[in-house]
Amino acid sequence: MSAADGSGMPPDLPASRLYTAVVSDILDGLGHRDHALDRAIRPLGRGEVIAGFANPFLVTEVDRIPDEPYTGEIGALDDIRPGEVILVAVGGSARAACWGELFSVAARARGARGTLIDGYCRDAHRIAGLGYPVWCRGTLPLDCKGRTAVTGWRQPAVVGGLPVRPGDLVVADDDGAVVVPAELTEETISRALAKASKENGLRDALEAGSTLRAAYDRFGVL
Repeated sequence: MSAADGSGMPPDLPASRLYTAVVSDILDGLGHRDHALDRAIRPLGRGEVIAGFANPFLVTEVDRIPDEPYTGEIGALDDIRPGEVILVAVGGSARAACWGELFSVAARARGARGTLIDGYCRDAHRIAGLGYPVWCRGTLPLDCKGRTAVTGWRQPAVVGGLPVRPGDLVVADDDGAVVVPAELTEETISRALAKASKENGLRDALEAGSTLRAAYDRFGVL
C-alpha cells in the first residue's frame, strides 16, 4: 500500500473510522514508539480527521526575491496526487507564512486530504471557509516571496521533529498527527480498526451500566 506509484489513497481505506489515539496505540504495540509530530503543530479548525499518504515539501529560508518567484511552490502544488497529505518541512521557521488560502484551493483541487505545516500559515479565516484541513504552529501575515522557497517535494524530510518519507501514512485530528511507516501501514490499519471496534463495545457496555473492570475484562482495551 503506497502512493509511490501514483495510485493515491486506496478507496477502501476507512479514514472516518481511524483516529490518532488508536493508531498511536497500535504503533506503540508494534514497537514503533516515535511516531507523533511536535504537539505545537495544531489544527486551524476543529473536528477534522484526515488520513492520506505523505508528500513532504522541502522549504528553506531565502534572502532575496528571485527573478521568477513561487517556482518551487507552483511545481510542488501542481504535482500533488489524489489522497496525499502535504507536509511542509520548514523546520519551525517563523520567517514567513508558507501556506495560505490560494495554496489550499490548489491543493484541494488536486485531491489533497490536508496540509500539515512545521511552521506558519496565513488566511486562516478564508481557509476555514474552504473547509480544507490545515495544521500549523500558528499564523503570520508575511508572504513567503523572498523569505522562504520550496526546494523539493515528495522527498524524505523531517517534519515536527519526525522523519517522514513519501508514501508513509499520515493520520491527523484534534489530538495532533501520527505518521505510520509505509511498511507498517496495512498491519496498523487492520489492528487499529479492530481496537476501535472493541473500544466501541466497551463504551456501550459502560453506558449500559457495566463496571469498568467487567467491561475491560470482556474487551481488553482502554
